[in-house]
Amino acid sequence: MSVYEVAAAGLGATMAYMVVLWLISLLLRNASIVDIFWGPGFVAVSGVYLSLSEHGYSGRQLLTAALVFAWGLRLGTHILLRNAGEGEDFRYKLWREQSPATFWIRSLFQVFVMQGLIMWVVSAPLLAAIYNEQPDGLRATDVLGAAIWGTGFFFETVGDWQLTRFKSDPANAGKVMDRGLWRYTRHPNYFGDTTL
Repeated sequence: MSVYEVAAAGLGATMAYMVVLWLISLLLRNASIVDIFWGPGFVAVSGVYLSLSEHGYSGRQLLTAALVFAWGLRLGTHILLRNAGEGEDFRYKLWREQSPATFWIRSLFQVFVMQGLIMWVVSAPLLAAIYNEQPDGLRATDVLGAAIWGTGFFFETVGDWQLTRFKSDPANAGKVMDRGLWRYTRHPNYFGDTTL
C-alpha cells in the first residue's frame, strides 16, 4: 500500500474508533470517556499503520509501536483511575444543559470527531517512522530519540504520580504543587507529554 492509502486507513480506523466511543458515551451519558481513550487511540492507529505498512525497517517499526503502546496505555490507565467516580467533565455537562435535545449530535462532532481528526493529524509522525524505508537500520538518532522519549515518559509519569499524591492529601486543598518535578517546571506532565 502507498503511504497515502495507509494514512487514509488510519483516518478511517480513527473515525470508526471515535464513533464507537461516541455510541458508548451515549449509553453511559458521559462524554468524558473520550479522555480515557485518547492515549489508547494512538495505540490503535499505530497498530493500523504497523499492520498495513509493507515498507520500513522492522526494528524501527517495532520500537515506535512499543513506545506508543507504553505511553498510550499508561496515559489511559492514569486518566481512568483519576476520573473514577467523578462523573462527566464540567464542560460536557454544560453543553448537555445548554442543548439537551441536540447534545447527542453536538458531542459527536465537537467532542469525538474533532478529537479523532486531531489524533489522526498528531499521529502523522508515527506513520512516517513506521512507513519510511530509510534508513534501513537503527541509527544513533533512533537511540537519541528513544532517550528523549524516555525523559518525557519519566516526567509525565512521575509528574502525574506526584500530583495525584499531592491532591489526595486534604491538607493540600487550595494549595499549588511546587515540590518534586513540579519545582522545576510548572507542568511536568505536559512537559513530559510534549517531549514524548
